[in-house]
Amino acid sequence: MGKRITLKLILVMPLSAPNLPIAPHLAQRYGLEQALMLAVVTELVGAWNGQVVVEEQRLYGRALCLTRQHQGQLLSQLSSIGLLQVAPAGEGMVRIELQLMPKQSVSLDHVEGEPESVIKPVASQRASMSGFGGWRRDAGEGDELSRLFAAKEAQYQHLCHMDLEWMPSANIVKVLLLQHQISEAFAIGIKDEFVVYYMDKGRRETPGGWDQKFLKWVKKEQVQQQTAGARAQRQTQQQTNSSNEEARYAAKQRRRNITANVLDINNTDW
Repeated sequence: MGKRITLKLILVMPLSAPNLPIAPHLAQRYGLEQALMLAVVTELVGAWNGQVVVEEQRLYGRALCLTRQHQGQLLSQLSSIGLLQVAPAGEGMVRIELQLMPKQSVSLDHVEGEPESVIKPVASQRASMSGFGGWRRDAGEGDELSRLFAAKEAQYQHLCHMDLEWMPSANIVKVLLLQHQISEAFAIGIKDEFVVYYMDKGRRETPGGWDQKFLKWVKKEQVQQQTAGARAQRQTQQQTNSSNEEARYAAKQRRRNITANVLDINNTDW
C-alpha cells in the first residue's frame, strides 16, 4: 500500500508593483508582502547590502497596493528580524540600511511523516513611529517605551503642511500685542510672505509649531524694519548736518574776505 502524501498549501493574493520583481525564495521564507517590501528597499539601496538616504515619499510610494500604515508594519517587522533598519534622517528623509544576502537558504518546516511544506509568513507585529524601523525594546521597558512611542505617533499624526488659508491663532496675535507691542495689523500685513515662504519649503509642523514660527518671524521682521528706519534717520541727519556745515563754512569765509579787504588800505574795490 502506497504512502499517503499530504500537501499543505497557503492561498495568497498576488501583490506587485510596476516593474518591481519579487524574489520567490524571500516570499516563501518571510511572506509575500514582506518580500514585496524587501524588493522596494533593494531597489532603493541598489544592492542586497548597503545603506542609502532617500526621500520618505520614495520609500512609501512604490508599493501602492499596500497602505502606508501597513508598509510601516512590514518594515518594522523586517527590522525586528535583522534584515534592515529604517530611521529618520532629516526633514522628509529616511536612512535605509539593508542586510540581505542574495542567496539566503529557504528553511522549510518539516512535519513528521509528511513531506516538506510551505513555510508560514512571519506573523504581523505592531508598528511603531509610523513605520520607521530600528527601534528595539529591552525586557522591562515596554510600558515606558510604549507611552513614548504613542506620544510621538500622536505628534506625527498632527503634522500638517502650510497652505494659503492658514491664519495665526488668536492667542499668538494677543501675545504679540501684549508682550511685544506688535499690532495685529502689522502681523497680518506680513502673513502672506510667511505663508508663501513655508509653502515653498514643503515643511510639516503641528498647528502650535506654525504659530511659534510665525511669532519668531514677526518679531524678526519688526526688528529689521526698526533697524532700517533708524539707519535712514541717521543718514538724513548726516546729510542735514553736512549741509549746515557747508553753509557755516561759506559764511565764515565771506567774513574773512570782508575783513581782509577792510584792512587792506590800498584796496578800493569794496
